[in-house]
Amino acid sequence: MQPQHTETGNPFVGLNAFTEQQGTFFKGRDEFITHALQRLSKKAQEHQPFLLLLGNHGAGKSSLLRAGILANLNHSPLFPDIQQFHAVHLHPCDIGNDPIRALVLGLTQLQDYSLIDEPSVETMLKLGKEQPSAFIEKIKQAKATLPRDQNAVITVRQLERLFLNESLGEQEKHVFADLLVGLSSQCGIFVLASLRSDFYHRLSDFPGLLWLKQHGGQLDVLPPDIAQIRQMIAPVPLRFEEGKDGQPALDEFIAQRTQSLPNSLPALQYLMQHLYDNQSQNGLVNYSTYRKLGGIDRVIAKITEQAYESLERPSKRTFNRLVNRLAAMNKNGNYERIWAKREELLSSSRAQQVIDTFTKIGVFSQYTDNNQQVYISLSHDCLFEYWPRLLETLDSHQKLQLLKQTLEVQASEWKSSTRPSTFLLPSGKALDEGKLILKQGGMLSKQLRSLIHASIKRARLQRRLWLSGLVVLLLLFGFTLNNAYNAKLAKKQAEDDLIESHKLIEFLIDDESVKLEEIGRLDVMQAGAKRTFDYLSNAQDADDSTAAKQSRSQTFFQIGQVFLQSKKYNDAIEAFEKAREFNDELVGIHPNGFDYHLALAQINYWIGMTHMRAQDVGTAEQYFLFYQKNAFDLVELQPDNAVAKMELSRAYYHLANIASERGQMESAAQSYFEAVKFAEKGKSAASQKALENSASAYNWLANKYKSDLKITEALEMIKGEERVRARLLKSYGGEDYRLQAALTQWSLAQTHILLGQRKQAQNVLTDLTVKSGAMIDKFGAEIQWRYLNSFSLAGLAYVAIQSANLDSASEFMQQSYAILNDVQTSTDPLWAEAIYERQYWYARMFQQQQKSFAFNTALARLNKTTDTIADKWKKRAANLQQISVDIDLGEADMISHPQALIADLEYASIHNDLQRLTMLWQIVPQEMWKNTDLENMRPKLRQQIQELKEQQS
Repeated sequence: MQPQHTETGNPFVGLNAFTEQQGTFFKGRDEFITHALQRLSKKAQEHQPFLLLLGNHGAGKSSLLRAGILANLNHSPLFPDIQQFHAVHLHPCDIGNDPIRALVLGLTQLQDYSLIDEPSVETMLKLGKEQPSAFIEKIKQAKATLPRDQNAVITVRQLERLFLNESLGEQEKHVFADLLVGLSSQCGIFVLASLRSDFYHRLSDFPGLLWLKQHGGQLDVLPPDIAQIRQMIAPVPLRFEEGKDGQPALDEFIAQRTQSLPNSLPALQYLMQHLYDNQSQNGLVNYSTYRKLGGIDRVIAKITEQAYESLERPSKRTFNRLVNRLAAMNKNGNYERIWAKREELLSSSRAQQVIDTFTKIGVFSQYTDNNQQVYISLSHDCLFEYWPRLLETLDSHQKLQLLKQTLEVQASEWKSSTRPSTFLLPSGKALDEGKLILKQGGMLSKQLRSLIHASIKRARLQRRLWLSGLVVLLLLFGFTLNNAYNAKLAKKQAEDDLIESHKLIEFLIDDESVKLEEIGRLDVMQAGAKRTFDYLSNAQDADDSTAAKQSRSQTFFQIGQVFLQSKKYNDAIEAFEKAREFNDELVGIHPNGFDYHLALAQINYWIGMTHMRAQDVGTAEQYFLFYQKNAFDLVELQPDNAVAKMELSRAYYHLANIASERGQMESAAQSYFEAVKFAEKGKSAASQKALENSASAYNWLANKYKSDLKITEALEMIKGEERVRARLLKSYGGEDYRLQAALTQWSLAQTHILLGQRKQAQNVLTDLTVKSGAMIDKFGAEIQWRYLNSFSLAGLAYVAIQSANLDSASEFMQQSYAILNDVQTSTDPLWAEAIYERQYWYARMFQQQQKSFAFNTALARLNKTTDTIADKWKKRAANLQQISVDIDLGEADMISHPQALIADLEYASIHNDLQRLTMLWQIVPQEMWKNTDLENMRPKLRQQIQELKEQQS
C-alpha cells in the first residue's frame, strides 16, 4: 500500500522528531516533562541550567526535548522571571561536521536576541576555538546587555555525533564540550542535550559535562508504559475498528504490540502516520489496513520494499551504492548514520530518483546548514533494525570491502612472486567472490584485476579437463553397476545395501564421485551407508567451493536418513552432524542465502527428531531450539515467505510437545499458540505432516483453554482445527481424515452449547447427523461413525431440552439410543464423557416430562458407575433431585471443566453455601453466563448471594 502523505493535518511525525510547533500532538510523556522541568529549575537555581536526556535509540529523546520540554519552557511557572526563551538548535549534522561553527552561528541568528553580531562571526569563531574562556566572557558581557526577562536555550540533539565524528580532532571536541559547560554555568544559558545510552561511557572523557550533569542534571528516558502508549496512539480523536471474536479493538492491539517490542516508538509513529492517511471513507482506522501495512513490526520493511520495487533496475544498483554512503560501522560492529552532502551523492539522475523516492516515504531526511549546503541521511537509527534490505545491503558491502582488502594483499604477493599459480584463486567460493568483486566494480588495483582474470582462465581449462574425465568415469560406472547388480541379485542383504546406495547416488557428485572411484565405487555402495559414511568422513576435500560443500552436506544428510530408517540412531546423528558442519560453513559464506539457512534448519530438525526417537528428550529440545532460531532467521530473511513461517510453526510445535510431556502447561500453551499462528501465516506452503501438526496444536489448545474455563478462546481454536481438518480432507482424502474432521465438528457443537449458542450448535449437529448417517449406510457397522451419529442426535436433544421443546427432545433421544444404547457404548473410554452426559440429559428430560419412574431409572444407570469422569454429571443429577451427595469436584479456583463449574454452582445454590457460592460466582467467565442454564440461574444467584450476606450480617 502506498500512502498519500499530506503536509498538514496528520498529527503523527513518522520517523522524525516532534518539534515545538507539534507539541499539541506530543502525548504520553507528561510525567517526564514535569520531572524534566523540575530538574531544570533546580539546576537553574544552582546557576547550572543544564539537562541531559539519556536513553536508548527509539526512546523518544529528541521529541521529548523539543515538543515536551522546550515547548513548555515559556509557559512553566517554574521560571517566573523569564518571559521568553530564544532557542538555538544544533542539528545532529552540524555536531557531526563543525559543532563550534554551528554554535557560533546559532548564537548569531537568535530571533530578536543576538549574542553575536554577524560581522564578528569569524572573530568569535577563532576566539572560541583558540581561547574558550575569552569566548565565554564575551558572551557573558553580551548577555548582560539584554533584557533580564529573556534568555537563550541551546538544544543539542544526538550528542553522540560528537563522539562519532572521526574527522574532528579530540581537542576540538573537548573545546566544544567546554563551551557548552561555560555557556550554562557562567552565562546562565539553558543547555538541553540528548545522548544515546550506549555512548554514556564516553562522557568520562569530558569532565566538564560530567560535572554539569550532577545533582539532578540527568533524566533517564525510559520506555512508555501501556497507558502512555495509548495516549500516543490517539493524540487526536480517532475511530478504531472494534475487535472480533475476543480480539481487542485495534488501538488496544497496537498498544499491546508496541509495548512488547523494544525501541518501537519510531515504528509506532510511522505506522500511525500511514494508518491516519489511509482511514476509510467514514473515518475508521481498521484492521485490514493495519494488516496491509504489515503491522508495527513490518510497516517500515513493507513500505520501503514497495518503494524499492518501484525503482528501475539501474536505480536499484544506484540504491546499493547510495545507502553505503549513508552509514558506517562503528568500533562495536554496529551501524551508525552519516550525513552526506547531496551534491556528492548525485552522480546521476538515477541517484536523484532514489533520494526522492525514499525521502517521500520518510526514511531519508534532508537538512540545509547555515552555508546552504544540503545533506542527506537516514531518518532514524531504527532503520537498521526494521529495514531488512538496508541491513542486507550494508552487510554485503562490508563483506565485500573486507574481501577486497584480503585479495589486494594476495594480488601483491602474486605479483612479487613472479605470478606463481599457487596464488591464483581456486574454483569455488574464492573464485566466485573474485568474480563478484569484478562485477561490482569500484576501486580495484590493476594487479588484483589481473589476478582474478588469470584465475578465471585457469578454472575454465580445469573444467574442460574435468568434463572429459567425467564422461569416461560415467561409462565405466554404468558397466560395472550393471554387472554387479546381476551377480548379487540373489542376496537379499546385498540388495538392501544397494537400494540404500541408490538413495545416495544422486547426491554423490563432483568430488565425492572421484573419491569413491579411487577405491571402487560399487564396493563402497554395496557395503552400505556405514562404509560410505566412514570413507567420506576421512577423505580429504580437494574442492572447497560452495557447490562442493552443498553436495557433501546433502550426501551426509541422505546417509543420516538411511540410518534413521534403520533405527541406527547414533549413526544417524553422526551423519546429520557432518551435514550440519558443511551447512554451517555455507551459511557463514552466504549469510543472506535463504536456501542455505533452510537446509541448516532442516538438519537441526532431523537431529532433534532422531534424539526424540532415541528417548533423549533433553538433547532433542536443544536441537529444536537451534531449529527454532534457524526458522526465525528464515523469517527475517524473507518475511513473506510461507515456507519460513511453516518451519517456525514446526519448531514451536515440537517444543510445545516437549513442554506438555513435562507438565509445563503454560509454556506448552504459548508454544502451541505460536505454532498455529505461524501455520496460518504459512498455510500456502504447508505439507501434509505440517497440517496434521497444526490440527493437533489447535486441538491441544482448545482442550487447555476449555480446562482454564476460557471457552471463547477454546471455540476459536476448535474453529482453527476445523479449517485445517477440512483442508487435509480436501487435499488428501481418506476416511481417517473424514472421521477426524467430523470429530472436530462434534467438539465445536459441544462448545457452542456451553456458550449458549443453541442455533449454531443445532446447525453443526444436524450436519453431523446427516454425514454420520451416510457413513453408516456406506460402511455398516463402523463403530466410530455410529458413536458420532448417536451422540449428535443426543446433542440435538440437549438443545431441544434447553429450548423447552420436549417432544423433539424425546424423538432425538429415542433415535440416539436406537443407534447405540448404554450397554453398547460402555466399552469405549474415548466416549465416556458423552455417555454420562447423555444419561444426565435423558433423566432431566424425563423430570421435565414429569415421568418419575423413567426419571429414576435413568438416574440409576448414571449413579451405578464408579468412573470419576461421571462425577460432575452425577452431581448435576443430584441437583435435579435437590439432595446431598459426597462428590468433591475440587477447590473452587481449581475447577477445570465448565460442566463441573455449573454442577458446583447449582449444588452451592441448593444448599445455601454462601462462601462457595461467592467464590464460584467470581470465577465464572463472562462468556459462560451466556450458557442457557447459567443465564437462567444468574438473576436468582445474584439475589440469593445478597440475601445470604444480609442474613449473616
